[in-house]
Amino acid sequence: MSTTLLVVIIFAMVISPIFWLVPSRRQRYQMHMRKIALHAGIKVRLEKFELNGEKHPAVAYRWMRDADDRKQARRFRLAHVPRMEKDQFDVRGDEFVENWVWLQSPIPEATEEQLEALKECLLQLPEDTLIFESGTAALTIWWRERGMPEEVEAMPECLSKLPL
Repeated sequence: MSTTLLVVIIFAMVISPIFWLVPSRRQRYQMHMRKIALHAGIKVRLEKFELNGEKHPAVAYRWMRDADDRKQARRFRLAHVPRMEKDQFDVRGDEFVENWVWLQSPIPEATEEQLEALKECLLQLPEDTLIFESGTAALTIWWRERGMPEEVEAMPECLSKLPL
């Protein structure tokens, strides 16, 4: 009896680390979302965004601009206030649309038509988007990956139509 018990305990100790390597349901869901994004042409990076001098972890989904689009690209940064943790968001910029504030206004300045297209795109972003950022090379969405696969599939269409 004691030999059998000893063998079972040793066997359990050998096998238990294997179960730590199995991804959780959340991790499998995130992998699925990232595969969808990669197939849609969106680069996925685990990074930290900077806000008020502090770095905060999030996932960056980047839509790379075409060479022609880079010449006319505008730099801007928007934050979604309700989705940010209160300690992350001290300085409030001008509100662009409900709950979205400018962290950096568009440079060079955007036209009314471009701002309307941006408003439509913001409404299509996943619910847990934290920051939407535009640079000369890419459009970046910082979020927590709690959205739906359909939202990720819709991102390229929304971002490609954005004239900023």
